[in-house]
Amino acid sequence: MKVSLASHAGFCFGVKRALESVQNIKDKDDVYILGELIHNPQEIERLKKKGIKIIGNIDKIKKGTVVISAHGVPDHLIKKAAKKRLKVIDTTCPLVTKVHNIAKDMEKKGLNVVIFGDKNHTEVKGIKGNIKNAVIINNYSDLNKIKKGKLGIVSQTTQDTEKYSNIINKIKEKTINLKVEDTICDATKLRQNSSRELAKRVDLMVVIGGYNSANTKRLAQICSGIVETRRIETEDELKKRWFNGKKHIGVTAGASTPEWVINNVMKKIGGI
Repeated sequence: MKVSLASHAGFCFGVKRALESVQNIKDKDDVYILGELIHNPQEIERLKKKGIKIIGNIDKIKKGTVVISAHGVPDHLIKKAAKKRLKVIDTTCPLVTKVHNIAKDMEKKGLNVVIFGDKNHTEVKGIKGNIKNAVIINNYSDLNKIKKGKLGIVSQTTQDTEKYSNIINKIKEKTINLKVEDTICDATKLRQNSSRELAKRVDLMVVIGGYNSANTKRLAQICSGIVETRRIETEDELKKRWFNGKKHIGVTAGASTPEWVINNVMKKIGGI
């Protein structure tokens, strides 16, 4: 049985940068990560074992260091941390910061801001938190939420590129006053494209990543539209019956999946 790994899989630049920032903190006492640094349970658990605390509300932090996750937060939370005299380590991915700035600039220019993404995702909440009247859409059924007038649209950085393009085309059918910004990051595009191409050549795709990872979820959705696909977090979830009669297995992983997890999965599949 042949096993192939997608040419682009695992940690992206933003995730590596966030983890390195936390690992470089010398004194781990009173260090808090606001939300999850990255969407990978195995890495979060590893950080907890080092004494780093995960917290959901900045109001609960009285002193110490607060780490802003790679997904970013609204500006007002950074200001609140400064008022509380907390040391802030901002690991927001620069590409997410870019989306924040684009959206704010659109609003300043009088455009009604539309965000394509998951309304419950930390990144989207952060972008929306800086805009007075942003509309979040994720499907064609959401298009009726969009107000008339001049529009500007941005995307969550980890969204499906094809779906974003289709959504834009649907909006253009209704208005010509639309400014489009392609804010899906290159790492996402590379992972989606390489996974899509590999899925066309194999009998089964295995997608690795946290179940709370949006970009991993989209990789699984893309692959499942092409070939039988299984989504897992670790090698312990692999089932021998999945591979019966299969000659070529494809493996891909979300942008927050560490290399050691990918290696463990590859090794176990190779031994089946």
